Amino acid sequence: MLFSKKAPEPTRHTFVIAGITVNVYSQLKATKPDTPVAIMFLLHGRNGSALKMGEFVNGIFDEVHARRKKLDGEAQDLYIATFDQRNHGKRLVDKHANQGWFDDPEQNNQRHAIDMYAIQTGTAQDVSYLIDFLPSYLFPNEERRISQFLCVGKSLGGHATWIVLRNEPRVRIGVPIIACPDYLALMSRRAKSHKLPVGPPYFPKSLLDLIRRADPAAAPYTAADESNPFLGKKILVLSGQDDKKVPWASAKDFVEGLNVGQNGVKEVIVEPGVGHEFSPAMVKECARFVWQQALAPNA
Repeated sequence: MLFSKKAPEPTRHTFVIAGITVNVYSQLKATKPDTPVAIMFLLHGRNGSALKMGEFVNGIFDEVHARRKKLDGEAQDLYIATFDQRNHGKRLVDKHANQGWFDDPEQNNQRHAIDMYAIQTGTAQDVSYLIDFLPSYLFPNEERRISQFLCVGKSLGGHATWIVLRNEPRVRIGVPIIACPDYLALMSRRAKSHKLPVGPPYFPKSLLDLIRRADPAAAPYTAADESNPFLGKKILVLSGQDDKKVPWASAKDFVEGLNVGQNGVKEVIVEPGVGHEFSPAMVKECARFVWQQALAPNA
């Protein structure tokens, strides 16, 4: 176990929404029944699954529970939703499509760059889709009021979180973890390490056109006007200083240049001595940010 049990075991309710299995975790009696609910999507990484995020769900609830106990006033309730990304978990169709580039022909996935981008953009679309429909499954009689939606993701789920932050105006708070908002910067570096060109067949022209049109890095993210989809958003970036799979260097230029405006928040933590992992310290920082920016009375 990564985390100690400080808080009561969260309750899990499972819904099947047009074929997508969604697990929704909450802490019973954490707040009064009329307290607004914040729903956080927690997205897993490549070769992971929704159910494998259970320990991170518990860790976040532990931290939130500890802060709630110290509070005099009333904070918002938190629900955490997990689901399998496309071609993962219960949605797995082709395991090989989740592989990367390898020298071994048996392991090598020539379409790695295509498959990765297809999954993360599809997951971002799934988040928007679930924002549309999850409330009807959770509260069919308007039992609770949903105040906001958040998105947190690790690795592949973190890449998807960046896409959500660019494209989904209903998500104002996000925590991309060991992730990169600039797909070409990340994958060009990866292709170079395998002596592969950033061109066909590994990067078809149609894929490059899509990336240059739709990627977070393709948005006017440094602009100070409404053309910038990140203005007003509250973002915590968590990376490992020793991450070799998704190096901080691939995301650094974007993150440092990112303009969230005077009403937004941008925090960046690059944890020393940590590689490609969602570390216990990152879990604490994630929960702290969610508490401060979404749940606390003064959020």
